[in-house]
Amino acid sequence: MAPRGLIGLGQDTLDSSTAEIREIFELLVSPATYPVLVHCTQGKDRTGLIVLLLLLLLPEVSADAIAADYVKSEPELVVEFEDRMREIRVLGLDEEYTKCPPGFTQQIRAHLDAKYGGVEGYLMTVGIDREKQELIRQRLLA
Repeated sequence: MAPRGLIGLGQDTLDSSTAEIREIFELLVSPATYPVLVHCTQGKDRTGLIVLLLLLLLPEVSADAIAADYVKSEPELVVEFEDRMREIRVLGLDEEYTKCPPGFTQQIRAHLDAKYGGVEGYLMTVGIDREKQELIRQRLLA
């Protein structure tokens, strides 16, 4: 993981966790799922990717707004910095993995565009057809 960095880890997660991402998005199709809470330990990696995919489905949300929102997580995580460093050192990782780099959302989006033709193409690849994507959009905007 270390040589590819946090952005590489995000790209690899999207490419290799398609079954898990499909499962999450299948849940989001159902109106019974809402309201929904998406979370993980730090809220920037796994959660960050899922929320990024959801926001990219919404043309009403600008790329700049998505990027600005993502980096807001970093200052909130300072209080647990030492605990996180202990955890990631065990994995052989460095401080980079505690950050919310400004270019993260843009580079993940570029990866989705280059490899899948965008978020819609990515979700089609994982098994979420356009009809389901539209249902998720409608639920998020309701």
